Amino acid sequence: MTLPFKAIAVDMDGTFLDDRKQFNHKEFDQILTEFEQRGVHFIVASGRPYVRLKQDFGKFASRMDFVTLNGSRLIIKGQEAGSYLLNRDDVLKLIHDVHVKYGEMATMVFGRDIAYLHSNVEKDERDFLAYFAGNSTVINDWNDLPDKIYQITFGMDSSKAAEIERDFNSKHDNQISAFASATFAIDVNTQGVNKGAGLKHLLEKMGMTGDDLIAFGDGGNDIDMLKFAKYSYAMANGMDKVKKQAKYIAPANTENGVFKVLQKYLAEDKK
Repeated sequence: MTLPFKAIAVDMDGTFLDDRKQFNHKEFDQILTEFEQRGVHFIVASGRPYVRLKQDFGKFASRMDFVTLNGSRLIIKGQEAGSYLLNRDDVLKLIHDVHVKYGEMATMVFGRDIAYLHSNVEKDERDFLAYFAGNSTVINDWNDLPDKIYQITFGMDSSKAAEIERDFNSKHDNQISAFASATFAIDVNTQGVNKGAGLKHLLEKMGMTGDDLIAFGDGGNDIDMLKFAKYSYAMANGMDKVKKQAKYIAPANTENGVFKVLQKYLAEDKK
């Protein structure tokens, strides 16, 4: 049997990582090596920034490709392959509007290699988001943000994502997309940027399409990716609305679900 896909895309939290934010390095090395030998690309598609993902994967990172910050920044074997930025003035307006309507909450703004959090939020709340940044700093004024901004993450009830997107887009020329990336996290990118679009751009550079892709996800920001992939797997622990968009269900992240599905494909390929 020949593998039916040429690229693998995995989300991180709730998908590739277990509930301790870990993965089995020895097992992954074996799986990654087998797919490399078959010419299959391994892609991480995450809301996390590249600086954090390099820490997560260490020595493996140079052997992989990345769709980071929900498609805002693309990396092929350590090289920049594309970036899609938010308008800085829009970022300031959105932060103001969200905080006025919903109250102050931990908010993180991603630059190229560093994320920014505001000092007026309790340290525990800031630390929760800072974990995902890999490299972060605290500022006293949002006006100190850099010109190049890739993503905003609000630490709040993710059920408000559609409302935030609708409210902002009804008042401004530049449009945004907002995703429920976790139960208490909403990611915001410039409109049209999502994991599915990011993977489309990345695969085009490699001469592939969604028909060549198998993808795994669990959260709202994975839906576009699962729709794009011919072989789409929602994790058993995933959101119901995500499961409805996937063709298949993988075992839970706590059961090494991604590895189990990929190992099954490898075993069938050896027959």
